[in-house]
Amino acid sequence: MLGMERRPAEVFASTLASLGLLQKNGDKFSNSPLAEKFLSSKSPAYMGEVVRMCDEHLYNAWNFLTWSLVNNKPVDAMKGDNAEHIFDDAKKNNSIEAVQKFIHAMHATSVGPAMALARTFDFSRGKRMLDVGGGSGVYALQVAKENPQLQATVADLAPVCKVAYEYISRYGLAGRVKTLAVDFFNEELPKGYDVAFFSNVIHDYDEDKGVTLLKKAHASILDGGAVIISEWMLNDDKTGPALSALMGMNMMLGTSGGQNYSFAEISAMLAKAGFKNMERKPLAGPAELAIGYR
Repeated sequence: MLGMERRPAEVFASTLASLGLLQKNGDKFSNSPLAEKFLSSKSPAYMGEVVRMCDEHLYNAWNFLTWSLVNNKPVDAMKGDNAEHIFDDAKKNNSIEAVQKFIHAMHATSVGPAMALARTFDFSRGKRMLDVGGGSGVYALQVAKENPQLQATVADLAPVCKVAYEYISRYGLAGRVKTLAVDFFNEELPKGYDVAFFSNVIHDYDEDKGVTLLKKAHASILDGGAVIISEWMLNDDKTGPALSALMGMNMMLGTSGGQNYSFAEISAMLAKAGFKNMERKPLAGPAELAIGYR
């Protein structure tokens, strides 16, 4: 309970009702179906972790947009922090706490796209999938759920893998989905996979680092295998879509080199890494797939 007095309670309740988050019966307010679906922690579609992540990491950062643009640096550099990415603290401190909330938020936003991935790409002939920077493992888990012949590896930093293991156990797929603690810029990726998958990883880095990651993916997959990149891509003249462009601004504020790329730019990175026969497929919402083959 917030313990508010009558005036702020009425103002707040009226505002939430106007947004469709509360409904009123007589003189009592209750959660609307929309709020029950997305803002109740008991709901499988709960998005509260996303709201919390935006509050803690994004809203305040946008107050310093001008500084970030003028200095070509993430907002954290204002306080002398040399971190290139939100996970740098986790890398240094091996701390679950530094990334746990972020991973929970990203999982909530990725369940729908993960279900779409399992339907959009034909995984039926593959036996092994590598989910690079896989976070909670939601994509590997959903693909494995739909393809019983498939074994998957979620490769990420050690504290992230601890969180991923919780989700793997929850899905009941510990027999087929494993985690691998790896710092993918400083270590090689494991080999022998049919598919390597990246979701919202490439946009964290500049093009040179993107190519570096994709070269490692190329070495990790078998001949005839595929790399699949899921991103909110810009159109080729980079005038939209708006959600992709705004996500690029978040990357500007939160990373030292990241931005959202067009399909043409991602295709060029794939070609530099040795991939061929690039394809583009819609996924879910603003997310699209760029696919290259070895």
